[in-house]
Amino acid sequence: VGGTSWAAVEHYRAKKAGNEFHQRLGANFWNWGIPTAVSLIETVQTVRLPIIASGGVRSGIDVAKALALGADLASIALPVLQPATKNSEEVKRTLRFMIEELRNAMFLVGAKSIHELREVSVVVTGKTAEWLRVRGFNLELYAKRKN
Repeated sequence: VGGTSWAAVEHYRAKKAGNEFHQRLGANFWNWGIPTAVSLIETVQTVRLPIIASGGVRSGIDVAKALALGADLASIALPVLQPATKNSEEVKRTLRFMIEELRNAMFLVGAKSIHELREVSVVVTGKTAEWLRVRGFNLELYAKRKN
């Protein structure tokens, strides 16, 4: 699960407005921030509240990842807003495809329900794992689940 770069959004707004100063500022801070997966895992291990994963969720596969990492819900914006500029049928088609992606991801990990998806083993690697380990978060909680 990625993340939404609000600096990138501001970069594009400034570019459209011809504001070179803010365009450059947005470009310089493009990758600044906490990725969604990191934020989600830190939140899951820190608070006991319902959690909605958002920011960079672009597909049913991303929804599956968010749920497996502990989110109670996931929100999707851009992939639904783009077809909404055309018509409601495009939105329905997009959502049906995302639902099918989620179902396929669940099948591939052996989860028959959302509850089972939340219990599958997840191996967190790369920069996400490095970030979380440095900050003291336990990734073995995900990798050694009994499912």
